[in-house]
Amino acid sequence: MDAKVSQQATREVQVKFMGDLPSILGKRTVQATVPMDATVADLLDSLSQMFGVVFRDQVFSAPGKLRHTMLIFVGDENMNNCGGLAAKLGDNAIEVVMLPMFGGG
Repeated sequence: MDAKVSQQATREVQVKFMGDLPSILGKRTVQATVPMDATVADLLDSLSQMFGVVFRDQVFSAPGKLRHTMLIFVGDENMNNCGGLAAKLGDNAIEVVMLPMFGGG
């Protein structure tokens, strides 16, 4: 057995992209693998590795700072109501919805 194999338990998280993200990323949904105790920030890091700069430019205004137009729901809860980027993904089946909002005037 390879000593480098991680013993950390992981889980699959289904992420749904809405708004203009599907056309930019080329996918409407994706499965991401994260540690069992992952936070929203951990998930976004995994998605940033998966999609690269295209994803980061759409989601973040600066490192670790979401664009003010980005809403992220974990289950049916806005992540801002349960800890923001530090919000735990929880123990139940997780579906994360990423919805960029559009401003108008």
